[in-house]
Amino acid sequence: MTSARRTAKTLATVAVPVLTLALAGCGTERAGYAGPGAASSPPAVGASPYVEPDAGDGAPHYRENHAFQSTAELSPADRAKGEAEVKKVKAGLAGIAEGRRTTQSQIREALARLGYGPETISTDTFGPHRNTFILDLGAICVQGALDGMVNGLVTAEAHGKYLEGTGCVKPVGGH
Repeated sequence: MTSARRTAKTLATVAVPVLTLALAGCGTERAGYAGPGAASSPPAVGASPYVEPDAGDGAPHYRENHAFQSTAELSPADRAKGEAEVKKVKAGLAGIAEGRRTTQSQIREALARLGYGPETISTDTFGPHRNTFILDLGAICVQGALDGMVNGLVTAEAHGKYLEGTGCVKPVGGH
């Protein structure tokens, strides 16, 4: 046997038991385990130390990264008025949303029939079957959509103006 073959055989013979011993100890400690009698408990599985409470999907810095989309708080009176406007809009648009593709001009006409002036109404299209609208009612914004794919679905919500200075239109970028 050559010296190179003898060295390789010796290394293989020694390596197998050493690797077996090294791997046998792997996985015996739990993350966060402080030993017997320790007062702390291990963290929840999958819990991130960076999660902010009430932070959307739980991503780190969610609130900080989305602060540009913050809206002004509505007073209780404005909140009540906003909710009344939402009910009025949903009821008024339900008839045109049901069973057909609604156009932006149909939405504008329906909102005008409900008493909203043209200067307060903004509309847009999102895909072939979804139209959105925004009503700027001073301190109150009513934002919603009509979805032609979901028969008769009208969504709407009331909120204050966006703090970034875009009025009732949601800002698209920030920080």
